[in-house]
Amino acid sequence: METQHELRDGETIRAYLDELARLKTRVQLWLPDEEKPFETTLSHVSPITFSITTTPQLEPGQVLDLSFMLDARRFKARVKVLSSGVFRIPLAIARGERRAEFRCPFDRSEPAQAMAVECRWGTVLGGTFLLGRVLDLSPHGLRVALGEVGSLSGSGENLKTGDRFASICITGLPFTPPIHGRARVAHVARGGAEPYVGLALEGLCEGDQRSVELVLAPRRPTTFGEAFPAKKRKTDIADELGTPTPVKVKAKAPEIVQREAVPPPPPERPVTTAVMRLRKASKKLLFLSEHATTRALAEAFRADGFKQVVEAKSYLEAKTAAGQTRFDLLFLDIRVGRHWGGDMMKSLHSLDLLLDVPIILLVDHSTDGALVIARSLEAVWIHERGKPFEELLPLVYQVVLE
Repeated sequence: METQHELRDGETIRAYLDELARLKTRVQLWLPDEEKPFETTLSHVSPITFSITTTPQLEPGQVLDLSFMLDARRFKARVKVLSSGVFRIPLAIARGERRAEFRCPFDRSEPAQAMAVECRWGTVLGGTFLLGRVLDLSPHGLRVALGEVGSLSGSGENLKTGDRFASICITGLPFTPPIHGRARVAHVARGGAEPYVGLALEGLCEGDQRSVELVLAPRRPTTFGEAFPAKKRKTDIADELGTPTPVKVKAKAPEIVQREAVPPPPPERPVTTAVMRLRKASKKLLFLSEHATTRALAEAFRADGFKQVVEAKSYLEAKTAAGQTRFDLLFLDIRVGRHWGGDMMKSLHSLDLLLDVPIILLVDHSTDGALVIARSLEAVWIHERGKPFEELLPLVYQVVLE
């Protein structure tokens, strides 16, 4: 058994509901005999009555349970419908659990995304990788939808609590550059409408930690309490010297509001804007390979909007092309004809050609030998020929467009 306190002061209760209406905070409502709630917001009708902005048809006299989060605390109340969607302030609000930290949710329209990689040797990535939409963020962690889980070398394994990622990059946060650090799997939830993984952030620099705080700041009700009465009542939970009315309730797990299950949308390419199309058209890509599949890969990039794509099938062709222009990205085959791609790059570097150009190594299969070559070349990625073009595209965007 645990003790929950109740607010019984009408002026304080109205101040809470005023805050909900002013901040347009989402609340949950449901019939006492039903477990499935619906979400809505509140608006004023009169000083002591409020209306529900979006709701199913409700009959006057119905009794509803109301639940909301405010100032990182959950509150519950029971209200009675006066007319369609209108209710009077409740006589009491029960205080539930207090969250230890604030979490800010992101909806599907916000482009927040996280990519985590298990292993990293310099600029070479390996092991299990995770790519998904950010569901919510806190000062110490985040939840990421299980959009794509795989492996850069070998077969991918199921995620489990305690797994660590040596590198995580969070992009798409509002007015914030990408955030980098390490992550640890805190929990994995595969049931429900949208499976997700909880990640604890580690190793954030002071600047990235500050960026997280800046993202959270606009979502906190920073003016919470301004509308409260100047004189506190003894039953006001904000007055630590008061004696709230204890109510014995059965302990239960924190409430989780489940939305209706909807099929996840198919994966989409990043949104293309006029600025992105111009930037893609200005970027120069060089393919150094004579493999039959490389031409198809080059054509796929041309179709995606990269207009300056050059193909070289030998050392001499690559030397001529590199001497005439500066490239932004190089796709290098691990073996070109009878020569190793790594040896050809050493010769080109000795001539001061293709220096500081990011390299993506093209291989048939990821092996330990390929990892050694990629590490020596400081390649940013190892791409297997059998993998789809859509898997490679987000990385190329990150390398040449950011």
